[in-house]
Amino acid sequence: MTSKLLNLLKSKQIRLITLRGLGVGLLFLTTLVMTNFYKKPIVGEFEFTRSILLVLGSVVLAGTDRSILQFAGQLSSTNKMEQFSGIYKKVIFVFFLISLSFLLLYFLISDYLVTSYFNNNLLLKIIVSLFFYAVTLFNTEVFRVFDKNNWSEVYRGIFKYIFLFLGSIVLLFMEYSYLIVDLFLFSFFILSVLSTVQLKPLLKSENYKCDISYKNILKTSFPMALSGLGFFLLLSIDIIFLKYYYGNDLVAIYAQPVKIITLIAMIQTTLQASISKKIASFHYSQNSIALNLLIKKYTRLIAILSFPFLLLFLLFPSFILAFFGPEYTMGSSVLLLLLLGTLVNAICGCTSVYMNMTGKQVIFRNIIFFTIIINFILNYTLIPKYGINGAAIASTLSLVFWNFLTVIYVYKKEHVILILR
Repeated sequence: MTSKLLNLLKSKQIRLITLRGLGVGLLFLTTLVMTNFYKKPIVGEFEFTRSILLVLGSVVLAGTDRSILQFAGQLSSTNKMEQFSGIYKKVIFVFFLISLSFLLLYFLISDYLVTSYFNNNLLLKIIVSLFFYAVTLFNTEVFRVFDKNNWSEVYRGIFKYIFLFLGSIVLLFMEYSYLIVDLFLFSFFILSVLSTVQLKPLLKSENYKCDISYKNILKTSFPMALSGLGFFLLLSIDIIFLKYYYGNDLVAIYAQPVKIITLIAMIQTTLQASISKKIASFHYSQNSIALNLLIKKYTRLIAILSFPFLLLFLLFPSFILAFFGPEYTMGSSVLLLLLLGTLVNAICGCTSVYMNMTGKQVIFRNIIFFTIIINFILNYTLIPKYGINGAAIASTLSLVFWNFLTVIYVYKKEHVILILR
């Protein structure tokens, strides 16, 4: 038992989680600076901006940040990895076209519709940053294709939030705290350039000619794009409703328990991402035994690493939230409610990555969009009556619903057990 524990602590998965944890730690440090020293409306606008960027950014990404690992798995199983750079070049061009379309659409929308909900040209700033945001997130996944998982995590968290952390302190001392959103959006320009320069040598030796057409890329990616957009809508509908009914102040309070939950989600998504390519490779080479063993192993690992954090947050919700400032402890009940959904997500392990990497992205898209309808109805009904607690209930029920529905579907169709065992 001791030797197994030592091997686990020395494993590459723990290194990846440590790197992701450092990134999340920087996000938390930035948040602590903001919640303790920035005005709540500024914090609320920052959290609102993050939510809108997640939704619009997922449209620009068009699911390619997920499908690229499936394509890599397919090319690897057929010994055609030399064609990968051709896919990369086509995807970047798709980003450019979609980002340009958003910009043109912005200028066609009436000023009243924009300014009535977004302040200080906020929507325009978000749209201008979309291309760089998409390239950054896409490059983060491309590092995994070349087995550079450590660099993927460095860009995903450490580089992403180090600029924000240092900038939040500088802006505070210079009394320009209102520029924190601008700094956040500009950081994606820097990250997109840095990551592209670093990937260039890995792509340069590859063949830019590719058998996979734009049509095939979009056909595979689009369902993943819709499920990805669905995920971000599930993370954003509550924020949008809260802003509409209660303003930025309550958004700021609600966002902190959500952010704490990301610590556990970080463990789950890091481990899922680390085996995405393997799942696709085992599936397309029809190695069902290896695939089942991989799913079983990582579901257990996700649960084992998630449970200590679940217990800690369950026992001391107010104490933990007090670090963000005394006003933020009113989010304790939100944290407890969100923990229930996170527990289910932990024991269901690899649901989303399994569906996306084994060609079931269309089915998964349908599950997520059905969940969005339920989530929208719940938020519309509960938030006006129960505020942030209503938002937390809606999020938890939605998370439980799509996880269990996916587990049941996969078991009935393929007799693969995705839940903890």
